Amino acid sequence: MDNNLFDDEDFVPIEPQKESSEKIVSIFDEDEPIEEPKKIDVNRYAKILPIVAFTFVLILGIYIFVNNVNADIVNLIKIEEKSKVGYINNSGNIIVKPKYLYGSDFYNGHAVVKNYNNLYGIIDSKGNDEISFGNIFSATLYDDRYIVSKFTNNGLKVGLLNFNLKEETRFIYDKLSYINSGLFMFTKNDVMGIMTKNGKEIYSYKVDDVDDRNISVEVSNIEGSNEKPLYAKVKVNSSSTIINISTGKEVFKYTLEDINVLDNNVFYIKKEEGNNSYFVIKNDKLIYETTAYKRIRIDNIDSNIAIGIKEDASIDYIDLLNKKVINSEPTIKYTYSDGVVLEEEYNFANSKVEYTVFTPNKILGKFSDIKPCDNTYVNNYMKVITVNGKYKYIDKSGNFITNKEYEVVGDFNKNGYAVISNDNAYGVIDNKGREVISLDYDNIKFLDDDLFENVYKKTNEKLFIFMDNNKYGIINSKNKVVVNAIYDDLKFITTKYPILKATYDGEDILLNLQNYKDININSNGNIQIYDDYIVSNGDYYNYNGKLIYNMGGVQ
Repeated sequence: MDNNLFDDEDFVPIEPQKESSEKIVSIFDEDEPIEEPKKIDVNRYAKILPIVAFTFVLILGIYIFVNNVNADIVNLIKIEEKSKVGYINNSGNIIVKPKYLYGSDFYNGHAVVKNYNNLYGIIDSKGNDEISFGNIFSATLYDDRYIVSKFTNNGLKVGLLNFNLKEETRFIYDKLSYINSGLFMFTKNDVMGIMTKNGKEIYSYKVDDVDDRNISVEVSNIEGSNEKPLYAKVKVNSSSTIINISTGKEVFKYTLEDINVLDNNVFYIKKEEGNNSYFVIKNDKLIYETTAYKRIRIDNIDSNIAIGIKEDASIDYIDLLNKKVINSEPTIKYTYSDGVVLEEEYNFANSKVEYTVFTPNKILGKFSDIKPCDNTYVNNYMKVITVNGKYKYIDKSGNFITNKEYEVVGDFNKNGYAVISNDNAYGVIDNKGREVISLDYDNIKFLDDDLFENVYKKTNEKLFIFMDNNKYGIINSKNKVVVNAIYDDLKFITTKYPILKATYDGEDILLNLQNYKDININSNGNIQIYDDYIVSNGDYYNYNGKLIYNMGGVQ
C-alpha cells in the first residue's frame, strides 16, 4: 500500500518567496495613540491556580477511587460438595473451600454464610469475614438490602443494612419483612408500619395489647406504563385502608371490609349480594367508584379509560375524567386498544367512513380512505389495508409512517420493530418507516422483548433471528449477519442472559450472543444460566464453554 498522501500529478511544489521590496507600513494610524499593554496580575493568578489544581486532583482522585472500588467488586460462584457450600471465581479457582452449612449467592461482592456452629456471617470475594460469625443472629438479602438480626441490650432486634453493609436503620425492630417495590414491613414495640429501603418509616399504626399485631401490605402493580407502583392496601388486623407508598398518606377511609387489589390502581370490595364495589385511586383521591359492572379493569394507567364488563359480557369504555361511558352512541362503532379509542362513523354527506383516534384528554388524529385491519393499535401503531389490497402502518395521529406497501405485515413489538414481507421475502421495519433489515430472508423472528433489551444493554446490539434455506441465524439492526444461518432451531432458555439454545445436526448446543460463538457443553438436561457462568447437569462452565468446576473437583 502506498502511504503517500498526495498523488504525484496533483502535487505542486511551493516556490521560495522572494524578499519583498515594498515599504513596510505600520498597522497603527500615526494619529492614534498606542495603548500600553495590560499588566497581568500575577498575584491573582497565583491564588487561583492552586485552587484549580486542587479541584482537578480531587476530581481525578474521586474518579480513580470509584473505579478501584468497582474493580474490587467480584461476585464469586457458589458451589456445593457433600452438602457443604464453597465459592470459586469464574476461572474455576477455589477461593473458599466447601465448608459452610449454608451460603447465599454473591451480591455486590458479598455473600451470607452459616458455619458449622450454625452461626451467620457475611464474607467478601476473598473469603474474608466482613461481618464475623456470632456478631449477627441471621441475615437475608431482599432486593438490595439485608434484613439482619442480632442480640442487643434490649434482646434480639432487627435492622436493615444496605448493599455495602452500612446500617440503614438502627437495630430497634422486633420484626422486618420485605414486601416488594423497595418496601419493608416492621413491628416495633406497639407500633406496626411500613418503611422504605432507605429506612424511612412512611406509615405506622399503633396497636393495643389485645390486638393480634398482624399487618399485611399488597401493592397495586402498574402495567402498560413506565410509572412505578404508587398505591397499596394495608391491612392491620381486621381493618384495611389504601396508602400512597411514596408518602405514607392514607388515600382511602379505613374499613372493616376486605379490600382486594388489582393492577393499575383498581381496587374492589366484595359484596354478599350484587356486584362488587370497584374503585380507582389517582392523585391521592378516589376518582371513580361503581357497582354497575361485574368487573372493572384498567389496561393503561395513562389513558384515563377504564373497561367495565357487564353481566351479559358487553363492555363499556369509561371516561375517568367525567365518569361517563364513551361508547354510548349506538350509530358509532368504538374500539379500545393501547390506551386510545378508535371511533368509526359513516359520514353520509361525504359517503365514506371516517375514523377518529382519541383519549379523554384530547383528539389525537383523524383519517379516512384507509381501512384498518382489525381496528386495534399495538405498541402505538395500527396495520391498515391500502386500495391496492396491501398493508401499511399508521400512528395514533392517523399518519402513515412509510409510503411503501407490503404484502404481509406483523404487529410492532414494544422495542419499535415489525416484520414485513413482499414476494415471500421477509425483513424488518422500524417505527420511522426504515427497512433496517432488507427483505432478503425466508422469515424473521424477534427475540423475546426482555431478552432483546438485556442483550442490547450488554452488547449494544439489536438482534433478530432470521431464517434462510430452512436454517436459522442471527442478524443485527444494521442489516449485518452476525451468525450464519446454520442452525436447525434457536430457542430461548432465559430472558435475562444472552444465551440461546441452538440445534445443529440434531444436537443441542448453546449460543453466546455476546461473541456469537457456540458454547460446546452438554446442553441436554438441566441447564441454569447465570450472569457469567452456566450450570449443566451439576457441572460449571464459563461463557466460553470452559469447564471450571464439577463434583469431582476443579479443572
